[in-house]
Amino acid sequence: MKIIKGFALVLLSFILVLALCAFGMAFTANRVLLQTNDIEKIVNNIDFAQAVQEQIDKQNTNGDISPQLETAIVSAIQNAEPVIKQQVDTAIENTSTNLKSWGSAPDLKGTLSSTVMNATFAAEVLDKVDLSQLLNQAVQEQAGSDGEYSAAFVTALVNAVDATEPEIKTQIVNACDPIFKYLLMQTPTLDLKSTLRQTILSDDEVSDVLDNFDYTAMTKNILLGYIGGPLPEGITLSDAEINTVVDALQPSIKTAFAGAAGNFADYLTGTDATFSVGVPLVPTLQSLKTVAREAFFAQLPPELQGESQADLDTDFEQFYDSLAADIPATYTVDSTDLGINTTTDISNAITEAQNDLTTARNNINTASQNYANDLQKARPYVKDFQIGFTGLIVLIILLTAGIILIYRNVKDSCRDLGSVFLIYGAIELAGVLIIKNTANAQIAKANIPQALNNIPKMALNDIVSPLQIISLVCLAAGVVLIAMSFLYTGQKPAKTT
Repeated sequence: MKIIKGFALVLLSFILVLALCAFGMAFTANRVLLQTNDIEKIVNNIDFAQAVQEQIDKQNTNGDISPQLETAIVSAIQNAEPVIKQQVDTAIENTSTNLKSWGSAPDLKGTLSSTVMNATFAAEVLDKVDLSQLLNQAVQEQAGSDGEYSAAFVTALVNAVDATEPEIKTQIVNACDPIFKYLLMQTPTLDLKSTLRQTILSDDEVSDVLDNFDYTAMTKNILLGYIGGPLPEGITLSDAEINTVVDALQPSIKTAFAGAAGNFADYLTGTDATFSVGVPLVPTLQSLKTVAREAFFAQLPPELQGESQADLDTDFEQFYDSLAADIPATYTVDSTDLGINTTTDISNAITEAQNDLTTARNNINTASQNYANDLQKARPYVKDFQIGFTGLIVLIILLTAGIILIYRNVKDSCRDLGSVFLIYGAIELAGVLIIKNTANAQIAKANIPQALNNIPKMALNDIVSPLQIISLVCLAAGVVLIAMSFLYTGQKPAKTT
């Protein structure tokens, strides 16, 4: 009987050690693969902005992107990073839920729609982005590379965008909504040009931007063609006098452009190949006559010296008539007056973007199908794993109970169970420390990007920490149980009378 009892105890103890080993591995897998906390922690510790900067530096070996534009891009990503990470965390949680669900079909498109591909997310990201800074650096980059934009146009455009930035962001969000729906196959088609014309480049939006546009440089360029340099009788206008005429003409230009907002938007979207608008110059004539009179009498030609005031007034009228004769009633402003000399085919650019969106839509649909198929295949294994994990816990409890029942006393049960937990804990802890030190040595030798430098160590710690926790718990439990086996004296027999 003692032999059978001893054999049973050895067998149960051995199986308990194996069960604890299996439980440690299963607990680690459950913690790392089926719980999202560790994965989210790793994602949240990735420096997206630094990763983007490293990629730009790596690919920008020819200096195609200026340091100022790079700084603007990285700054925009850095500001929007918390919002992005929050939605990535939600996507990870949704994926984990899909993996462990048994009823509903996995839906990647639904996950994308509820996290990073919806108007709310776009609005939250844009709220963190300084559009005028990005636009300023991007247009400055273009101006520096091929001179398509004048400095005055860049400044005026950036200031106009800055003044209307909240509304522009709203229209960008409005444009994102149909684009996201198309990418997620919620709508069958997308006309990108029409979407742009109805949102970001709508008549009202373009009109608001043009209304805030500073036309000073363009106005001055127009007028200098007529009143710059020597005028009849050798009279010249000072900069202050020219600026007075410029100020008088600007309201007419602003009104003309605001009325032509739709035509300008059609030009920007490539619907119209050219853009032009007629600006009446008549409103400037009275101001021009005033400053011209001041200049005429201040620079009176020698041959007119000594004439009466009436004769001088007649001479001025002749001078002004000669000057005004060269000024047309209407000046036609086109894209060159704005400082835009681009030869880019805007219509082709929009068509290319439309094709890219179609490709992205197909890729998302394929990825969604693969996502659903892979998760459907993985679900049975996850279910079996969860059943097995629960079974291991039950098995450990039964084995422990079996050892206690065989001994039927606290002292021996504590000694046996303490030995099992102590041996397992010591071996497991030694293995964890060896793995951790070896892996850290390899990580130290690896060439890891700076933005991801702490991720491997964090991932390693997340993988081994569950095993380390279990080994320490078992080690401590073993010490306590063995101590109890020595300290426990047993129940004293009751006295008899």
